[in-house]
Amino acid sequence: MADADLAELIDDPRWLAHRYSARQDALHFTWLTREDHRRAAFLSDLPADPERPQRMLPRAALIGVTPPQAPLHLILHSGLSGSTLLARLLDQPGAVMTLKEPPLLSDVAAACLPHGGPLLDQAATLLARPFAPGEAVVVKCGSVANALGLHIADRRPDTRLLALHTPLDLYLASLAGKGLWGRLWGRRLYLGLANADLVNLGIEGRELLEQTDLQLAACAWLTIHRLLGEALAKFGPARARSLDSRLLRTAITPTVAALAQFLTIEFDVDAATGPDLLHRDAKTGETFDPHKRQAELNASRQLHTEEIDLVVGWAEKVADAVGIGWTLPHPLNP
Repeated sequence: MADADLAELIDDPRWLAHRYSARQDALHFTWLTREDHRRAAFLSDLPADPERPQRMLPRAALIGVTPPQAPLHLILHSGLSGSTLLARLLDQPGAVMTLKEPPLLSDVAAACLPHGGPLLDQAATLLARPFAPGEAVVVKCGSVANALGLHIADRRPDTRLLALHTPLDLYLASLAGKGLWGRLWGRRLYLGLANADLVNLGIEGRELLEQTDLQLAACAWLTIHRLLGEALAKFGPARARSLDSRLLRTAITPTVAALAQFLTIEFDVDAATGPDLLHRDAKTGETFDPHKRQAELNASRQLHTEEIDLVVGWAEKVADAVGIGWTLPHPLNP
């Protein structure tokens, strides 16, 4: 590749570093405008588009190459926590560009966990390219990519972490309220974490096969909770804060203001938390009634009380046995 072509690919953040192929040891880039990013609920679910430009670059070509860099911050999350909403609220031209679950990080996690390495450094460098001067970049990690947060922050002193979490009983109520598909989602989340060798809860073999869908979902929650706790413990409140997802429903404006202050970004909080965004489903863009959603969650919690309480009690014992703290430290208080 000619130097001019390499510079065009590396310096322009519209060339998203989308995937990493371990077999080819190459990075796959796809062309996405800022509006493309805003329309996508997840970068892992981009609609197929044969017209979208694609490029591939051997990883060796990146050695010694340093594109423009922005402060890179990470949202680590347990799932079912409003992280997609928060990513949409934070996306504000001139202040913040958000990247929602880039699959590149899942590919890198599969290739270089548990310790990270040069590949992780290259991936973080490519994700940290600013769309506009003075902007920060905030990456909402996917479930497996949560494990990379600690390693990225260890290598980038300006990186700050938000550990967004949902209490386990509400997490399970959300899944149970979605019926079979919610329970399958919880099981698949567990399998994804297990395939990445991130689950270490002392549950194996026949005992594992005996667990219900909600128990496996609780195992996934515990696994991510451990990852969040480790990051918070390592970096302390100056660089890592936890956030109870319920505050995104009960105190959204002061919570976003506190987060902007923590990330040290110049940010129009009132514009970010206006009704146009808060009353649109963060994933589909359809009209959304937060009060109705809360009522549905409360109804599910009540309907499935016995099962949820049993699973939460069981999970507390598992957490005690393997040393996972139930309460995350360093809360971000609005």
